[in-house]
Amino acid sequence: MKLSPLRVLLALDAAVLFLLGALLILAPRRVEFAFRFKDLPEGVSYIIGLWGCVLVTMAIGYAVAATDPIRHVVWVQVGIARGALECILGALYLAWGVVGWQQAGFGIIVAALITIAYIVFYPRKTGSVQSSGSPNQSGSAS
Repeated sequence: MKLSPLRVLLALDAAVLFLLGALLILAPRRVEFAFRFKDLPEGVSYIIGLWGCVLVTMAIGYAVAATDPIRHVVWVQVGIARGALECILGALYLAWGVVGWQQAGFGIIVAALITIAYIVFYPRKTGSVQSSGSPNQSGSAS
């Protein structure tokens, strides 16, 4: 299997999401501390754990997509949308004063870089690739 930059990006994204998701599931209080959130209700740990479940399952999808990015191009599109939304949301919460740069800055930068990388490595159609899975039809049934 040829290692293209897109495959590497998908595999790296899958690994990071899996590890982050596992951390959110197994140690939500440590995550709260790492992001400098203090005195949160216990219920927040449950929500953080659920978020971890989402990240772990998304990681599985990205790992599958890394095996054949053309076939699973929707995961590349999800990566673009996810990164863009994370970047926008982080910037909005930062602008509104809900979080500080120390809490959101790294995530905003990483989300922007991931989005740009997915756009740069997005699979483009070439002349040899057919647009549909069906063979060319030379005649039409009337």
